Amino acid sequence: MIPDDSSPLPEAIRIIYSLFCIILIPKSYLSDLNLIMGLIRLKKTILNGASYILNHRIRNTVLNGVAFYIAVTLVFGLLYFFFDSLDFRSVSRSNAFHFLDYIYFSAVTFTTIGYGDIVPKAGIGHLIVFIESCIELTFFPVFGGYIAYKFLQRPNDILLTDNFFIRFRNDRVYLSSRVGNKGKYLVDCTATFEFIQIANNVKRTLLRREINAPLVEMTWYLEIRLDGDENRSSREHLKTMISNPHASMIRTTISGYDSDSGNLVHLFKYYTMDKLIYGGKFSDVYRWEGVKRTEPDWTHFNKVTPLTPDEQQVIDDLLN
Repeated sequence: MIPDDSSPLPEAIRIIYSLFCIILIPKSYLSDLNLIMGLIRLKKTILNGASYILNHRIRNTVLNGVAFYIAVTLVFGLLYFFFDSLDFRSVSRSNAFHFLDYIYFSAVTFTTIGYGDIVPKAGIGHLIVFIESCIELTFFPVFGGYIAYKFLQRPNDILLTDNFFIRFRNDRVYLSSRVGNKGKYLVDCTATFEFIQIANNVKRTLLRREINAPLVEMTWYLEIRLDGDENRSSREHLKTMISNPHASMIRTTISGYDSDSGNLVHLFKYYTMDKLIYGGKFSDVYRWEGVKRTEPDWTHFNKVTPLTPDEQQVIDDLLN
């Protein structure tokens, strides 16, 4: 069975697995239909892998590395040319050599190919080759390691709403934010609310609340209830912050683990009091069609339904 799209196997392993199923297994086990299905799956896997490789993080890293390689090759090609530090051994060529020959030698030296048709002259030629070799010995391990890191690194695809909301919902009042997850599922997630106020050049935490979730798929609602006597402390601290908006802010911290790689994902955001707005129900990012979600519309992520005058009055009475 070829892994489906939700498989945690890396793209490279999935490609190798697909090739194995197509090339080796069909000889004795797979029918023509299975072979065709394997080819279709291999094509899809390769396209998915290419899409991943060509995303902006990987693409920019590769382009930066190529640009550095070209720059080093050109610089050392110029040095070889200006110091006339190369000895051309090819007997099949005339004595007329071009600047590109020096660039060519610089390229094959930097990549440690070294065909031997051109060699450096003693003295300055050996010195320039030595310096270029030292740069090469540093560049390739560092660049290769950085590319591997970029492949393993999860992209910045965790969102927090632009605003904090005081919401009236189901006859209750909440202080709310929302987390959006555009990537793989997150597990063992922790969110922290902190009410922070600056006084006498000291940052004080008035209130700290922690919310946990074993799994975050696409959205996660972070809420502190404000109404009711049992929530008086949260409500009073919020009133204090609203009355002193220029020295108050809310900090939200999110952490969890990527369900595929196990890598820690972390995000935090500060909200000043001008980011605190009233609203009702959060707009839906997606809808359910049976047991399947529709494609998410992230333009709705920061939207809430407006309050009625009566709902607005309930919140005003609570916070005054």
